[in-house]
Amino acid sequence: MQVAPFKIGEFSRLTQLPVKTLRYYDEIGLFEAAEADARTRYRHYTAEQLPRLNRILALRDLGFTLAEIRSLVTETITADQLRGMLLLRRAELQLTHDETASRLTNVGIRLNQIEQESTMPDIHVLTKDVPAQTVVGAREIVESPDLMRARCMALNDQACAVIGSSELQVVGPSLALYYPSETGIDVEMAYPVKDGRHLPAQQPADAAIHILPAASVAVVVYGGSYDDFGAVGSLHVAVRDWLEARGAMVGAPVRERYLQPPTSPDDRTGVMEIQYPLT
Repeated sequence: MQVAPFKIGEFSRLTQLPVKTLRYYDEIGLFEAAEADARTRYRHYTAEQLPRLNRILALRDLGFTLAEIRSLVTETITADQLRGMLLLRRAELQLTHDETASRLTNVGIRLNQIEQESTMPDIHVLTKDVPAQTVVGAREIVESPDLMRARCMALNDQACAVIGSSELQVVGPSLALYYPSETGIDVEMAYPVKDGRHLPAQQPADAAIHILPAASVAVVVYGGSYDDFGAVGSLHVAVRDWLEARGAMVGAPVRERYLQPPTSPDDRTGVMEIQYPLT
């Protein structure tokens, strides 16, 4: 005995798929009704259509887009093509999973901070990718923190002198780069430049051009006097604590990027971006 076609409402109840969805799938050619009255546009479906609909829903649950599903169910797709699509989809889902796990970790750490301090933390650490850049810098190991300001200014002057004599074009804010050292503070004052074609073949002893590699970095932004070493130091501690809480490994060099230098020693308008490379 032949079963009469299902009205769209009946088919909706049978498949637990909303009528609105069935109509939309019909309109885009993904799952068309078996019959459609030319005058009333009433749609009817048959039981023989259920296998195709179940395949569509299974692919939808895997996260494929409707356009991808339409090609999968209407075109001849080889096993290798389907395998490639599934591998890509798995990679996308893994990335989403990792991002969600990272956000859950961040939320948990922030909740712990609020519970311990009974206030909203005012230091916010973010992550971003920074590209590789060519820099000209002067570097030395400073033996004492008390000498840092004077030596950094001297290193900055050395880098500027080389840039000026070599006709290099500066293309961004200056940087302080900190390298691991057991004997003192290994610091380099540097400027990003367009290229190194104008440097002499024999580079000067007091400055060098090199590539600062691309990196994913943990970032915090500081606003205030660059000479307030206590405030700047507290941000470095905050970033290191943030990284330690996540079990992250730190690369080198740690970077301070001077986005807006103060106009005077008493000026509080300086803006600095502290970057910790992640490995």
